[in-house]
Amino acid sequence: MFREVLKSTVYIDSWFEKIIIKKISFNDVEGSFRYIDGGNGFLSAFSPTFSLESSMFFESHMFNIKIDKFTDKKRDINASGNLILNTIGKIELAVSLNLDISSDTNLSIYAISDTEKLSYRLESSNNIKNSRYIVDMFNMNPSVKYWVYDAIEMSSLSIRSAYGWLEYDKVDETYLNLHVKATANDLKYTYDKQLEPVNTLYTDLEFKNGILYIKPQNAFSYGFFLDKSWLKIDFSKKEELLSLYLLFNGKVDKGLLSLLNRYKIRLPFIQTEGEVATNLELNINLRSAQVTAVGDFYAKKGQIDYLGLNIDVFDAHVLLNNSYITINNMLAKYKDIATSHVDMYFNARESSGILDFRVEKLSFKEKGLTLRNIPEPLHVAYSISPQNYYLTIDNSNWIFKNELLKVSSMKIPFDMEKLTAQIPITFVEVPKIATALVSGKILLKSAKANMKIDLLKLNYNNIKLGQSPASVNVFYNNGFTISSKEKITLDIDSIDYTFNNAKVNINSDNIIVNNLSLNISDKLKSKISAVYNFKKSIGNVDVHSVEFANSTLGEIFKSDKTIQLDVESKNSEIKIASKEYDLDYTMSNNEWKLRFNSLEKIAENSKALKEFGLTNGNSTIIKKENDKNIKFSVNSEYKYKILVKDNVPIKNYTVNGELQSENGKLSLTVNDSVDVSINDYITIKAESVGININEILNFISDKNSSTKSGSNLKLSLTARNSYIYFNKDRSAVSDNINLKYKNNIVTASLAHKDGNANFKFSDGNFHLYGKDFGDIFMDNLFARSKFKGGILDFAINGRPDKHNGMIFVRNTTILDYKILNNILAFVNTIPSLTTFSLPGYNNSGLAAESTYMSFVFDENIYTISDLYLKSKEIDIIGKGNASIKNNTINIDLNLKTDLGSAISKIPIVGYILLGKDSISTSLKIRGKLDNPEVTTQVAKDIMVAPLNILKRTLMLPFELFKSGDDKKE
Repeated sequence: MFREVLKSTVYIDSWFEKIIIKKISFNDVEGSFRYIDGGNGFLSAFSPTFSLESSMFFESHMFNIKIDKFTDKKRDINASGNLILNTIGKIELAVSLNLDISSDTNLSIYAISDTEKLSYRLESSNNIKNSRYIVDMFNMNPSVKYWVYDAIEMSSLSIRSAYGWLEYDKVDETYLNLHVKATANDLKYTYDKQLEPVNTLYTDLEFKNGILYIKPQNAFSYGFFLDKSWLKIDFSKKEELLSLYLLFNGKVDKGLLSLLNRYKIRLPFIQTEGEVATNLELNINLRSAQVTAVGDFYAKKGQIDYLGLNIDVFDAHVLLNNSYITINNMLAKYKDIATSHVDMYFNARESSGILDFRVEKLSFKEKGLTLRNIPEPLHVAYSISPQNYYLTIDNSNWIFKNELLKVSSMKIPFDMEKLTAQIPITFVEVPKIATALVSGKILLKSAKANMKIDLLKLNYNNIKLGQSPASVNVFYNNGFTISSKEKITLDIDSIDYTFNNAKVNINSDNIIVNNLSLNISDKLKSKISAVYNFKKSIGNVDVHSVEFANSTLGEIFKSDKTIQLDVESKNSEIKIASKEYDLDYTMSNNEWKLRFNSLEKIAENSKALKEFGLTNGNSTIIKKENDKNIKFSVNSEYKYKILVKDNVPIKNYTVNGELQSENGKLSLTVNDSVDVSINDYITIKAESVGININEILNFISDKNSSTKSGSNLKLSLTARNSYIYFNKDRSAVSDNINLKYKNNIVTASLAHKDGNANFKFSDGNFHLYGKDFGDIFMDNLFARSKFKGGILDFAINGRPDKHNGMIFVRNTTILDYKILNNILAFVNTIPSLTTFSLPGYNNSGLAAESTYMSFVFDENIYTISDLYLKSKEIDIIGKGNASIKNNTINIDLNLKTDLGSAISKIPIVGYILLGKDSISTSLKIRGKLDNPEVTTQVAKDIMVAPLNILKRTLMLPFELFKSGDDKKE
């Protein structure tokens, strides 16, 4: 239409010389028009919304329309200028206009037009404070108008250049031919109403080919510097397209995540430290809101927060292609705990993908747990999807407390919304030590865990599993609770320890055990409660309801009160002490030790220790880590001085022993002289030591009433170069002593040079037989006696309370006259009955061809039926009885000698002539054993010597039956 008007105007000059229209009225517009050929004309028009004053004239072939003043009252625009029309040849229109918009925007418009199109240029001599007036000048699509009108806020606009053209038949494409360069000062550009705007100090704007280029300078958004970031809006397409180019160094923080989330690109982490070189292009369809994104993010070093974990990342290169995120070979570290290379393939729009970890280091030093990644890193895959999350872990090897721990592969379901992991049944092995099945649930959000451990096998430091499986529940909630509803039996050093009602609470400060039931092989039952403070390294254990199957141990530790134990950990040692029993238990890395500092403390309640006389001293039990056996020692001043060294009874005893855990064999050494081995058979070996028979008898006597014979007991004793000790003057020497006890039968033998003795005790009866013992044996056996040559034989049998026997000595010279005394002492093997005071008969002794005595012991009375001594000098015959218990003696003796013997030369022997070749007399011994009276019917003179002889010869044997105290008296 504009083209037709332009063509018609050309003919005005040819057709008319003058045109005058005084009044023009059209709707609310009124005006007047005058045209004079060769003269000046005008056009005036006004309405409520605008007014126009102009003049016109032809000059040569140019038709000049001068706009003196044009006012657009509605838009507050004033204009002036010239329109010049070329009327000859090619029809052209030149326009030069000055616009004043709202008194703050001045524009100069230059245009030239022909019948096809209009070309124009805009200039501005000052900054434009309101660009909306300019936008309103163009007939823009409303959807396009928002991005150049509503989305922009600025303090002013400086137009550097603006030009373009329009084709009359394509007026709606005018904006495509517009090219504008401008600078927007203090621009605040809102390219998305749901996102923070871009704030700039100034922004270079360029509109070209229907595309608006916005290049912010010194721009910020979401608190980070946008650096070289820019954007463009392409209005030339059928559906407008906004392209955002983010080129800056910043962080993938909440701001950037908000931007990405707006376009449904959800990253599973947030950056907390470091810088990321960001190169991100977002293309947004402004009508459908469809988004495409291509990005490249790189961080040399930084830190991200992933699932609440602060992870250091190195050489992180993240590629974004629409919703697909790719990470290749990123190095990630978590504190000093984990190091891994990471690959990620993630569809952010569908929230699905996979994270591949090549774990090179994973170490929990405080827990003593470290990943053993030889020869290759551990592969862990984290599969992500909206429905299911899985953590897949390959077979792995760990080091726990210097032990190898093997964990089989597992696929762990993971609920990302609730942050819970369901651990499937997984096989775990500590080679040669333990195997187990582990399963359970871990709640990361609330930091809780509930695990079940089925222990299948255990063999550690002599600790074995007594059952399979042994189920244990482990619950974590600001601390661990370890419990089991089932009984758990452990074999510790071949002893069964059964735990019931097991519940242990462990937190950062304490470990607490409440009312744990303990059963040790049905021999000991108790309940235990304990509290241990980790920070102070001290605690206490309360042991109560103690029950011993063994009454002996039960007596020692029986108490209605709770037994309190103090616990202390120091320098890799654990010490447990009891003040009540004065005992200490120490456990270190290589051994444990139990020490009873005072046996008196535990003997107070022990009948057994009292019966055995073990009522003082101390004892130590030790078990070393690499030693399967348990060692022990006892030091005591023992009540029974059973051993004799250098003819002195020993009162201080040191016992060192060892218990073999594999077979239960017990070995011990007493004072480095006696070796004892106890298993199914008790073996005792002695070397060069004395055995105090009196103390043994005292020991047997003291405990006889409470001791029960054990038919299963098997015992053997072997002694070399040892002796049986009766007192300091009497002993039975030997080359070998052998004793055996089996099936309630005792057999023994003693050998010394050519002499042998055999003993047997069975069913309450004993038999003792000895022969061919020489003078050395007799010298040691008979107190204060001396023999030269001779042979000793003896035989005794019966029951301990009733027995009979005989003693026979032949071909000996009695250098001291005490043989009968000592024979009787030997029979009874207890202190002598009485003492004679016979001096030596002559310097060479009494040569006895034979000496014989037979006796019967019954009801504590020795009845001597035959007492006979035959020698060249004298014969003695007698009989009678004696009682040690009643301290009485009643013996009659007859002495006889040949007339030709030396005794016949006594001066008054002739007064008593009883026969042709000999003389004789009778004696009576009566009264107390310790002080008997001796009487005779012979004259006093003749009886002086015989009385003394008989007193020493016959009475001295009973001295052996006296106690040590009687002798002192």
